[in-house]
Amino acid sequence: MATQQDESGLSIALVLENALHRFALEGMIRVFDRAGTVQLLDSRPADGQRFDLVLTAAAELGNDGTPELVQALCADGARLLLLLVDGLEAIDPQALARCEPQGFLAWSELEPETLREAVSAALAGKFYVSGTLARQLLVRASMPPSARSPQSAGSEGAALTARELEVLQLVAQGLSNKQVSRELQISEHGVKRHVGNVLTKLNCPNRTLAAVRAMEDGLLTV
Repeated sequence: MATQQDESGLSIALVLENALHRFALEGMIRVFDRAGTVQLLDSRPADGQRFDLVLTAAAELGNDGTPELVQALCADGARLLLLLVDGLEAIDPQALARCEPQGFLAWSELEPETLREAVSAALAGKFYVSGTLARQLLVRASMPPSARSPQSAGSEGAALTARELEVLQLVAQGLSNKQVSRELQISEHGVKRHVGNVLTKLNCPNRTLAAVRAMEDGLLTV
């Protein structure tokens, strides 16, 4: 794991074993954050060391210890950005069951400005989907259910109510339950109930994957 901290105090953790991915991201972070130090770690950070953001690759969430490490970092308040090397096919719902990403970034379009946008959005609490992945979602939404990937199975025919769609649209924008409650003028308990219904109907372990799956099925616009 590589960690990097810029002059303003922004702290980013890279949980990446792939050297190419790690070095590319470190270089881009240096460019847009003018980072002063780079530290390589091979275990969990020291007690009291916290990060604003975690960057890892979906494919690496299957490595021993990686999901637990990412979960621990996020439990301490870090936002998670997920790098997808093979597009949406790389998303494994089981691997993400305990690690809810704040956004997805395609390796094919990784460059300093794209990374800057993703990091800014994640730190602002917004749900980020890079352009390539957004186009893939739109293409999938236009495909017949039989032609979609197996990862969409279980959500076919899911009938969300108008209120559930409203809640999911705001969740996809990165709003918290409290913010959704204020926006729709309903109780926070009601928001939690609607989110629970959405997760059940779309057969998803968390809010982020529910938003992605809803976009895949054409229930939400990107």
